[in-house]
Amino acid sequence: MLSGKHKIYWMVRKLLSYLLWLEVVWLVLNCVSPWKLRSDVDIIFVYTLPWILLFFLIRYIKRRWKEDGNAAIGCLYTMLWVSIPFIIIVQLLFGWLGNLKNDSTKITFEDDKYQVTIIEALFATQMDKIQIMEHCGPFYHKVYSSDLYDVDTDKLKSKAAIEDFLKEQEREK
Repeated sequence: MLSGKHKIYWMVRKLLSYLLWLEVVWLVLNCVSPWKLRSDVDIIFVYTLPWILLFFLIRYIKRRWKEDGNAAIGCLYTMLWVSIPFIIIVQLLFGWLGNLKNDSTKITFEDDKYQVTIIEALFATQMDKIQIMEHCGPFYHKVYSSDLYDVDTDKLKSKAAIEDFLKEQEREK
């Protein structure tokens, strides 16, 4: 029979394992799907998945260390605990870079069918881009992407203008 402390630990471990499987399924769907899924949900998975994987990896290595008593496994266990501050720093750095990317994205037109977005370059070596996404329920599907200097964005302010532009681009290909 489990005591109260072990029962809570078992429930937390079970919930974390369900969350891990949910995140793995989400990542597979994101990679396989031709649709761009909502990015707000992606942020949650990007910041929690490494921690859950690290939790289960540390548990596994600790169990192996206790079973085998191998010094190399003990060093690996210690190294994982020491690497946690570095993981935090890397996540903060990528979060900062992600905010830069979000600040450089401007939606110039959006209706029930299309979204026209200008993506400004983060660095001097990159080009500004334009992207036309098509709404399909909660998903987005990229229908056009190109360098910004090729397109006059002032003309893309209505659904009909966007459809004419896409037909024209299809004829040019």
